[in-house]
Amino acid sequence: MSGHWREGLYFLGFLPYGLFTWRSLLQWIMSEKEKKSLVTPTFWKLSLAGNLLLLCHAFIQMQYHVCVIQATNAVVSWRNLNLMKPRTDQVAFHTVVGLLILSTFSVTLGFYAQAHLLNAPNWFRIPSSPWHQGEETSFFWHFLGTIGLFLFASRFWIQWWCAEKQKKSYLGPLFWWLSAIGECLSLLYFLRIFDPVHFIAPAFGLIPAIRNLMLIAQAKKPLQVK
Repeated sequence: MSGHWREGLYFLGFLPYGLFTWRSLLQWIMSEKEKKSLVTPTFWKLSLAGNLLLLCHAFIQMQYHVCVIQATNAVVSWRNLNLMKPRTDQVAFHTVVGLLILSTFSVTLGFYAQAHLLNAPNWFRIPSSPWHQGEETSFFWHFLGTIGLFLFASRFWIQWWCAEKQKKSYLGPLFWWLSAIGECLSLLYFLRIFDPVHFIAPAFGLIPAIRNLMLIAQAKKPLQVK
């Protein structure tokens, strides 16, 4: 796929982040109503749809790290929906692990094929957009961005592991701490490379993350008094 077509398709990346932003706002509003941090099936449905759309965007723009993260997060989103069902309808843990391995392998194979068939060997690149003119970014910023993305993504991996142990879907304090830190670092990185598609979610998700931490802290206060 030529750089011209990648540039034309860049704006499709706003669709998944619109879903992610709506997901965060809905979760925040519902948590405010209940005066506690909570999660509903709608949260994970919007997450899954956004994961799949962003996976396609990252594949087109040749961003391997973003693509792998979204592939694994799509499995985690689906698993959380599955954990909200009765125990008899929940799939086995080894099935989920198999899907995680399969998703990572499929993305890697897809990038390998794209690199050879379309002569696009660079798996980590700044997206093609109307305002990028081939400028380079230092290793430091890519390193900082990778750390931010890893923390941002690891919140779902840790949440998934905790959900597996409890056999139910929920969002704990660690999820929101990783969200806040990862969003700050990711926001700096995507502002530096001027990638508006990717800094929408960190920009709009930071306030709900902080507010959920506040709600969790408030819910614990009566227990501390006793």
